[in-house]
Amino acid sequence: MTFEQQPTSHSKRRPLVETVAEEIARIILEGELRPGDKLNEVEIARRLGVSRGPVREAARQLQEAGLLESQAFRGSFVRTLSQREVADIYALRSLLESTAIAEATRLATPADLAEIELALQATEMAALANAKGRMIEADVAFHTAICKAGHNQRITDTFIKLAAELRLVHLLMNPGPQHLRAAAKCHAAILSDLRSRGLDRAVSTIRSHINDERDEVLQYLGPHGDSVAALPGEGLAADDGHISASLRGRIEVREHRREDFGLLARMNRELADDEGHRNPMSVAQLEQRFERFVDQEGWSVDLFLLDEEIIGYAAHRREPDLAEPSGERIHLRQFYIVRHRRRGGAGHVAFEELVRARFDAGRRIYLEVIENNPGGKIFWLRTGFTPYSTIMEQVIVANDKK
Repeated sequence: MTFEQQPTSHSKRRPLVETVAEEIARIILEGELRPGDKLNEVEIARRLGVSRGPVREAARQLQEAGLLESQAFRGSFVRTLSQREVADIYALRSLLESTAIAEATRLATPADLAEIELALQATEMAALANAKGRMIEADVAFHTAICKAGHNQRITDTFIKLAAELRLVHLLMNPGPQHLRAAAKCHAAILSDLRSRGLDRAVSTIRSHINDERDEVLQYLGPHGDSVAALPGEGLAADDGHISASLRGRIEVREHRREDFGLLARMNRELADDEGHRNPMSVAQLEQRFERFVDQEGWSVDLFLLDEEIIGYAAHRREPDLAEPSGERIHLRQFYIVRHRRRGGAGHVAFEELVRARFDAGRRIYLEVIENNPGGKIFWLRTGFTPYSTIMEQVIVANDKK
């Protein structure tokens, strides 16, 4: 019997819509639909054996839950998240869970700890099976159980509302087996600290877990990818080091050719979108701008090749600077890695190769990172850059003088 063959009274229609919503959510969470993909209502209705009515109602439910977004005259799409939205989600999450676990060290009951233990076992099973959809749900269940153990209903309710967006974040990460296992290991450490009732240690562990996950997602969303270099005082994971080592010697730097301008313009458009830049230029306009960059403004443009595939580019030039012993500095204006190559340190290795091929020792490189690109800020800090100045701006409002 199909879903549609259930009784159709109003009291029965709500469970049907909810069942359809659950099926659509499952399709999304198992990765069949990715952020930005359109929900094909006709295909979903055919697949589930229902009419389009319940599918539309289910889509509205999922829009309210934060999994889908509606675009006028175009339909429903799996919601995408900007870097700024992700940073805000994790800031709220850190506040909620830090407070919850601090309270849980005092108030958690044996039943609370048992629920957390069950969720931990589910994450460990999902990690060992490399079951990403199951891991998403197990991860949410684990952190929900942590919030419940703090016995603050407002915190728990707020976290549950946040959970839909966290599911989207996990979809964006598309973690590999080693990342799933590392997450399960972190969960085990959190539960261990909670069982020992060590408030400071438990809060520190869960904050580190949340912040590390935040940084990984932001770097993936950012236009440069991730960096495997560790911050001062941090260790370098063996898995990450291995991945980076496999790229060294395979990424080459090649000077652009004029026939590359079309591709460069498209990558530049993606760079602006990914870093949250307000640049409204079309691909055609950006292609013309690259011609001006090279022919009139003295910019050098290099492409990054991985096994002959073009995976990114950089635009840079030398500029006068009397404060430098050499009388000049290097302005790195654009640095981009294509979206499907942002894991495993490709951006970090590409930058190393750029420096080796183009810049002399002792030269100072400067660049700008806009506020909407926190993943870029993390990338450059981990690549060895230090903050020096902040660029601020203001739009002058018309003066109503009479």
